[in-house]
This record gives sequence, structure tokens and C-alpha cells, in this order.
Amino acid sequence: IKAIESPNKDDDTQWLTYWVVYGVFSIAEFFSDIFLSWFPFYYMIKCGFLLWCMAPSPSNGAEFLYHRIIRPFFLKHEAQLDNVVKDLKDKA
Repeated sequence: IKAIESPNKDDDTQWLTYWVVYGVFSIAEFFSDIFLSWFPFYYMIKCGFLLWCMAPSPSNGAEFLYHRIIRPFFLKHEAQLDNVVKDLKDKA
């Protein structure tokens, strides 16, 4: 997220955005997969969702989800997240 929000952006912003969205999706799916796998067509819907996220268009799913959900959450809690990372780094 820090690389996406940095002032000097390269052409890899689209893929960085996709991997951030995929990471958040994977964490959410880890905890809910046991319940969601019982729904019919879950794996087809999951595949369609991931294809929508990596579609090669400027308004793909990863851009939409990142700018609407992940980025506002991150910017709201950026100071706390930076403190947690700093504390973990100091302990390591």
C-alpha cells in the first residue's frame, strides 16, 4: 500500500493494487471459506471475482475495491498501522 501511495508512480501500480486486493480477499476467505464453500457455484463466483479484479481495464475490480474500501480504511488507520510495524521492527 505504501508503494501505491508513494508520489512517484510507475506502470506497476495496477498490479500492486491487484495484489493488495487479493491479499485482503485471501485473508477474508481464510476465515469464511468453510461457510462459503457450501454455497452452490461459490468457486465459479470466486473465479469470476478474481477475473474481474485482474481485468486489463482502467476501471477493473481491483481499482474499484482499492479506492472505495481499502484505501479509505488504510488512510484512516495509517498512523496506528505504522506504529504497529515500527514496534514489530524494533522487537525483531
